[in-house]
Amino acid sequence: MKKKISAKGLNCASYKDDFLKRRLEGRIHFRGLSSYLDYAHYMDKNPSEFNDLSDALTINVSEFCRDSSVWNSFQNKFLPSIIANKIATGERKLKIWSAGCADGEEPYTLAIVILEALSYNRGNFKVEIIGTDIDLPSLDRAKKGIYAPQRLRLVSKSILQRYFTPSDDGNLKLSEDVKKRVTFMLHDLSMPPPASGFDAISCRNVIIYFSKDLQQMLFRNFCSALVPGGYLILGKVESILGESGELFKCVDLPERIYRKY
Repeated sequence: MKKKISAKGLNCASYKDDFLKRRLEGRIHFRGLSSYLDYAHYMDKNPSEFNDLSDALTINVSEFCRDSSVWNSFQNKFLPSIIANKIATGERKLKIWSAGCADGEEPYTLAIVILEALSYNRGNFKVEIIGTDIDLPSLDRAKKGIYAPQRLRLVSKSILQRYFTPSDDGNLKLSEDVKKRVTFMLHDLSMPPPASGFDAISCRNVIIYFSKDLQQMLFRNFCSALVPGGYLILGKVESILGESGELFKCVDLPERIYRKY
């Protein structure tokens, strides 16, 4: 089954076996089938099922300001020193990578956090945020920058007023001042990073589903893509273990924020 799915463009060998098994069995049950082989035959006869399986395997649960304490920590503890160093060296550019960005809430949250931190300096800085994901429909939705109100339930009223406009259909549209800072790209985390020179990388609630070997490879890739002293932000239940622990120093354990040595 792994080989068949990979042949269609989704590399499942990187997922933990238990996670892959649960998602596959969910699709098998949903289709009223009884075995992996039956499901493989079903996929051959029904190519659209691959898209449904891909959706089941790519974790696209997100909202603006999810786990707000993480963003508060990054904004208040670490972003000021990043900005101060940029000003001191005359390099007025901030570059961030949001890996596994789903529908775009996280990279847009990062853009808002940075714009708020820059305050009156924002006109003097270039803010470049790259949001990547393996799911094309999610990326298409992200590019539109239009969200249902429930996806913004954690956003303060003042931020909503500054960066969002109500649309006729009851959704909220993100301001162009935020949208223009974010570029979305198709990217598989099992491949090399899409760029380098990042001041920070956020990859939250993604690596927990990957095998240990892939996790170690990802940490090496993240390290090479970060500038010296750059930050890596993980999910609340994720940690850097093993040989990769020599690459990063934990600077905020509760929020799982690490700094490249």
